[in-house]
Amino acid sequence: MMGWGSTGPIDPLGPPGPIGPERRETIELVGPHLRVSGEISLLRFSRLSDLVNHTSGFVKLTGAQLLRRNGDPTGLVVQELMVNPDEITFIGQKELDVSTAETGQVGGMDRPLMQRVPRELVIFTAGHTLTGTIHLFSETDVATFVDSPDPRFVPVTLVTARSLADRRVISHFGLVLVNRTQITAASLREMAGGAAETGVSVD
Repeated sequence: MMGWGSTGPIDPLGPPGPIGPERRETIELVGPHLRVSGEISLLRFSRLSDLVNHTSGFVKLTGAQLLRRNGDPTGLVVQELMVNPDEITFIGQKELDVSTAETGQVGGMDRPLMQRVPRELVIFTAGHTLTGTIHLFSETDVATFVDSPDPRFVPVTLVTARSLADRRVISHFGLVLVNRTQITAASLREMAGGAAETGVSVD
């Protein structure tokens, strides 16, 4: 495993990355006590999800801007910010910022030839409800999903995030990487009913 700001050593089991100029992507980090946007280097990786799940240490953001709880920018900008991944509930990307590489949902390193199927999922964290599409192996149910420790950050696409502290605060993301350690509950979308924005009624 390598650090976020390192170019080596390389994890020999990690996926190959692109050859050429360094790629950077815009992300938001959302946690119980922090919401911030900035740029992250993909280093040798072709996808943000691969970078997040094959590196260790603090997350390095450049051009980091502190955001209000509803996602509005504040005037505080720092050139470089190191964020503890244990304090990150999810990493979000707006739909226009999501790399097309993230749409590759066939198999994985353990079972490269097995097809994943899309499932609508509702995820609860301490501060949010998240609804979106997750790609699972066909035999995987919700119980197996929540009991699995890997990957630590789970990719979910076309996500609506609603704050539990203020239900008026709603954010939309093309991609969210949810920290498994921050998940308090999860359910299939068809088993939940209620508010149209999240698929869950929390009244």
